[in-house]
Amino acid sequence: MKLDWNKIVSNAVTVLVATVFMGAALQLWNGVQTIDSRIDANLVDIKATQSVLAPKVDAIELRLADILSHLDHGDEILDFEKSTKGSLELIDDEYSNQQMMQQNQRAPR
Repeated sequence: MKLDWNKIVSNAVTVLVATVFMGAALQLWNGVQTIDSRIDANLVDIKATQSVLAPKVDAIELRLADILSHLDHGDEILDFEKSTKGSLELIDDEYSNQQMMQQNQRAPR
């Protein structure tokens, strides 16, 4: 029985290289999944923070408008415009605008 060592070594190296690439791809995939789950968890935290703080920001804005209306501004006209939308709505609008801008930048020209 005669062994062809060139073919054996060649096949062994091919299997080794393929295994290394598969391992690297698996590690990359696991890393991506970990990052995705961390981003999702952070988004939940951010949304919770927004839902707690947005009504407080709205209340502060109303109080500020009330205080400014009682101050003597002399000849200067102080124009404080309160938004017709709440803070959460403004955040959602800004988020939507940013998503649309990103989609427009990705669109082929």
